[in-house]
Amino acid sequence: MCGIAGIFLKGSQTINLKGSIKSMTRAIKHRGPDGEGYLLGRTGDYQPFFGVNQHFKQTFNFIPKAAIEEANEGYALALSHVRLSILDLTDSGHQPMCDLHENYWITYNGEIYNYLELKEELRLLGVTFFGNSDTEVIINAFKTWGSKCIEKFNGMWSFVLIDKTSNTVFASRDRLGVKPFYYINNTNFFAFASEQKAFVKANLVEAASSLNHQFDYLINTSLEQESANFFEGIIELLPGHNLHYNLSTHHLHTEQYYILNKKVNLENDYLSDQQLIKKIQETLFNAVKLRLRSDVEVGTCLSGGIDSSAISVIMQRFMQQPLNCFTAQFKNTSIDESKYARLVTEQLNAKHYFVEPTITEFENEVKALVYSQDVPIWSTSTFAQFKVMELAKQQQIKVVLDGQGADELFAGYHHHFVAQWLQLLNENKWSSLNSALRASRKSIDSPYLFFIKDMIKSKQTLNGDSLAKFFKQDFLKTSAIDKLTLFKNVNSQLIHDIEIKRLKSFLKCEDRCGMWHGVESRTPFSDDIHLIELLFSFDGKRKIKNGASKYFLREAVKDLLPEPIYKRYDKKGFETPQGAWIKQLFPSMIERIKAADFDFLNTNFEKNININKGIDEKLIFKLYVLSVWKKVFVE
Repeated sequence: MCGIAGIFLKGSQTINLKGSIKSMTRAIKHRGPDGEGYLLGRTGDYQPFFGVNQHFKQTFNFIPKAAIEEANEGYALALSHVRLSILDLTDSGHQPMCDLHENYWITYNGEIYNYLELKEELRLLGVTFFGNSDTEVIINAFKTWGSKCIEKFNGMWSFVLIDKTSNTVFASRDRLGVKPFYYINNTNFFAFASEQKAFVKANLVEAASSLNHQFDYLINTSLEQESANFFEGIIELLPGHNLHYNLSTHHLHTEQYYILNKKVNLENDYLSDQQLIKKIQETLFNAVKLRLRSDVEVGTCLSGGIDSSAISVIMQRFMQQPLNCFTAQFKNTSIDESKYARLVTEQLNAKHYFVEPTITEFENEVKALVYSQDVPIWSTSTFAQFKVMELAKQQQIKVVLDGQGADELFAGYHHHFVAQWLQLLNENKWSSLNSALRASRKSIDSPYLFFIKDMIKSKQTLNGDSLAKFFKQDFLKTSAIDKLTLFKNVNSQLIHDIEIKRLKSFLKCEDRCGMWHGVESRTPFSDDIHLIELLFSFDGKRKIKNGASKYFLREAVKDLLPEPIYKRYDKKGFETPQGAWIKQLFPSMIERIKAADFDFLNTNFEKNININKGIDEKLIFKLYVLSVWKKVFVE
C-alpha cells in the first residue's frame, strides 16, 4: 500500500518537471513513510532516483544510485512512489520498478492478494522472478497477458505502467474503487496521483470547486459520483476503468472493463439456503485468509457490529497469535457499541485497544481531517474512523482488515427492506409482502409507516422553499434537487449503492483515514471478486429473511459469533455524538461559516436555523466542513 504520482510532458517543457514531481510526491508522503522513489525518462534514457536519506543493501536495475536532487533537467516524464512496506520488505520491493530488460516500468498502490497463485502460473509459462513482491507479478502479468491481466487479479489496485516497447502507458483502478486514482490532462501535460492534494501542492491546478459540486454536496448529499472532480480541472478514473495513454501522440482514452450489473445472474438461485450459506461461508473465509498475507502484523477495526465482528472471528481462525482489535467508544451514550466489541475480543482472547474521540480533539484536528480527505466529509463518523487508524499506528500495526462493503453486498440498510418489499409487490406476491412487512418489526420500528414515507420521498424532492431561508435563489437554481432513488429489485438497489450513492464515498474515507496514518486498510467485502460475484448470483430478496438483514452473512458466521451479536437487528452504522457536538460548537461553527464568505448564503442565515431539526443540523455541519475545506485548500 503506497502512494503514486507522475507527469508526462507534451511538447516543450512548460513546468519544472523535477520540482513538480517532488512536490506531488511529498504531498502524499504519509501514504508511504518507508521509502521514496522516482523515475525520470526521455527517449532512450530512463533513470531511477531516490528520495532523501535512503540507503539500499541490494542491487537491481531499478535501484537508484543518486538522489532526485542530483538529477539533470531535460526529462520528459516522471514517475514517483512512496512506499509502505507490507509485502517483501527488502529492496526488491522498491518502486518505481522495472522488469529485467527495463522495457516496463511501474508505480503501483494496492495489494493483489492472489499474487502467489499468479506467480506460480507465470513460472510455469517460463517467467523468472527476482523478488517476492506482488508488484513484480503485475509487471510480468502485463507482459504475458497484456491489459487482460487485470481480469486475473483478486484485490485492490491503482497503478501506472509504462511500456517502452510501444511507447504507451497503461493505468488501471480496481473494480469497486478501493484504491484512488486522479489525473489532469491538458495541452501541456498529463499528470496523475493518489490524492488530489498532490496537484494542488505542486501548483498544477488551483484549489477551486464549482457551484455545481458545492450544490450537490450541500443539497443533494452527493459527492464525486462522476469522473468530474470536486476540484475543478481534476478528473477521477472511476472504479473498474482502465486508462491508455500514448507517449508519442499524447492521445488518452479510458474504458470500463468491469460492469457489476452485467455480472448479476440467477446461477446459484436454485441452491437451498443451507447450500448457499455453505458456499458463501467457504468464499468469505478464503477471502479473509488471502487478506492475511503480509510480512508485517495484521489487526482489525472492530466496531461491535456484525460486519467487523465477522471479520474478526474469521481472522482468528487463521492466526497463530492474538488478534489486535481497535475500537472507537463513546462511554455513557446510547450510540456506544463497545460492549459488543468486548464480547468478541473476550471470546477470542484478543488484544483490545480503545480510543474515545472527544469534541475538543475534533475541533483541534478538523483541519488535518479535512486535509487528509481532500474533499468535504458527511459526518463526524469519519473523525472516529480517523482516530481508530491513528490508534492502530500507535500500536505499530500497519495493516488492518475492515468490514466496509458488507451492507452493500448482503443488504444491511433499512432501504434494502424497501427494495425487497417493492420487489415482492412487483412480483404480485402479496402474501409474502405482508409476511415480510410484519417480520421486519424486529429491525424497523413501524415498517408499514416507513414504507409509505419512503414511497412519498421517492415521488417528491426537498422543498426548495425550505432552503430559501438559507440560500440565495440563484444558488438554488444551480442544479436539480435529487429525489430518493428506490429500486423494485434488491440486487439493483445494492448495485446503485455500490457504484453511485454509498460505497464509493465510504471507500474514499477508508483509504484516506488509513493512509494518513500510514495504515493499510483491507476490505474483503469490497474487493474479493469471488465473494462479490457470488453475492450477485441469486435473487437479492433472499438476503433479507424473517425480518433480519444480512441473513446469509449472519448464518455464515453464526457458530463463531457471540450470540448477542448474531441476534443484533438494530442498525447503528458507525455513529458518533455529532448532534451534541454541533450544539456545543454551534457559535464557533457559525463564525467559521461567516468567515468563509460564501456568496450563496443569505445574510443572517443563522437566524433561521433550528438546531434541534435534523435537516438544519446536518446542513450546518456540511457548511462548516465546506468552510474548513476552503480555509485549508483555497486560502
